[in-house]
Amino acid sequence: MKVSSPVGDFPFEPLRLKVGPGHLTLEGQVGAWPARVEFAPGDLVALARAAGVGAAVPALAAVVVAGLARRWASRGRA
Repeated sequence: MKVSSPVGDFPFEPLRLKVGPGHLTLEGQVGAWPARVEFAPGDLVALARAAGVGAAVPALAAVVVAGLARRWASRGRA
């Protein structure tokens, strides 16, 4: 992956995906710097809309999987 900015283009290396309360967080490296991208449910819907109808199903699946993972994780801590 690549991140483009006014100061140049940098490689993005994803390292881990975390499920948090109400969001997904993608952690990685942009060049030499640590980076984090947080997705709320509304963000996934907006991304699907921008990508077109064909992306709606995978985006909805991601939201459902994130919700189930969060529920599963919270049951494991109890």
